[in-house]
Amino acid sequence: MIWVAIILLGGVVALDATSFPQVMVSRPLVAGTLTGVIIGHPVEGFVIGAALEVFALGVLPFGAARYPEAGTAVVAATMAWHAAENGGVAGGPGILMLALVFALGWERVGGSTITAMRRWNERLVARDVPLGAAALERRHLTALSLDFLRGALLTGVGALVGWPLLALAGAHWGLATGTTAGVLRAAVALMLGAALTVFGGWTERHWPFLFGIAAGAALVLFA
Repeated sequence: MIWVAIILLGGVVALDATSFPQVMVSRPLVAGTLTGVIIGHPVEGFVIGAALEVFALGVLPFGAARYPEAGTAVVAATMAWHAAENGGVAGGPGILMLALVFALGWERVGGSTITAMRRWNERLVARDVPLGAAALERRHLTALSLDFLRGALLTGVGALVGWPLLALAGAHWGLATGTTAGVLRAAVALMLGAALTVFGGWTERHWPFLFGIAAGAALVLFA
């Protein structure tokens, strides 16, 4: 039942990104936390989602722009982490970092499926059929259903692909816990710095940026 719930969540997350209803469920932070609640590990789901949220801050899905789909990727990666851990792989920062790396790759796959879906929607609209209200509604519902199925399939396949990959890589993870945690912090800090332009740039946000540097340095030195 957990797999069914995760796959259905993936479909909802895919719909929420652009189709319906756009209530921010598709944001990695929310999607990861919801996945964690479903699998019984809300903290780990939140951690994976929060890290992916930082990486997604600089992505602005406007118009016909091509962009990676982080929402379904974080659901798939969190489920893959859970399955790998239940299979005997030791938990900790190492496997969480591997889940994050897998999610960053899988969101590119999700982005390519969005492009393919747009092409399909073009053909759906361009069909030579009179566009009355009923016909337009059917096409709209068809497009929504296809987007849901796309997200559900993408999430299920991603979790099944990520599961053995995380199990294999996690079994051979050689970095110490402290080193792995430090790498995660550095990666998140770098992406937060790169996203500064989204919030007004250095001129308007230099004090929060400097405070963030100080806080990050304190974490590295004293955590």
